[in-house]
Amino acid sequence: MTTVVNARTGQVVLRDLREARGPWGKFIGLMFARSLDRTHGLLFRPARGMHTHFMRFPIDLIYLDDACNVQAIREAMAPWRFDFQLAAAVIEVNAGVARSGDIRVGDRLCIEGS
Repeated sequence: MTTVVNARTGQVVLRDLREARGPWGKFIGLMFARSLDRTHGLLFRPARGMHTHFMRFPIDLIYLDDACNVQAIREAMAPWRFDFQLAAAVIEVNAGVARSGDIRVGDRLCIEGS
């Protein structure tokens, strides 16, 4: 299991981070999912623009650089929206997770485990 820890606070932000793999996995992402546990997230590498088509709930997008430093955060992105930021990676989580986890631009997120 892969966890995400905020290096600034020492807080475990996510207990189960999974990576979207391959073109199909990256295309599908969280589409059609009924829900996402507040401790789970989905990692996309690289991030070349994100969408929430066919999603049933809003999400937070946490954009990372190559060193896993937070570049930007888009909170509560509603279904049927686009975000065209480019980044080395992005983590999709439930809306509110970035705020409740005290994640800020500039924080380093440590991705631990396999």
